[in-house]
Amino acid sequence: MGVLLWYGLSSVILGIVLFFPTRKLLLAMAINRHQRKVQRPIDADELAILNKKMTATAAAVAVTFAFVYTRYLMARFFG
Repeated sequence: MGVLLWYGLSSVILGIVLFFPTRKLLLAMAINRHQRKVQRPIDADELAILNKKMTATAAAVAVTFAFVYTRYLMARFFG
């Protein structure tokens, strides 16, 4: 039970820590790609839409990586 609790808590904490820089990086990449595509600066509405999309994408990427990486570490050191 202790290892399972440690796995869950460390995965959630790592996912939260990775979420914010991942969202910032993905948002910057999406803004640059969108500006190149439309050949003009984006407005506030487009920024809000991109921010929603990248928040969901960053959450999925960060949580998935956190659980996979923590599982790898648990298997290496405890398994």
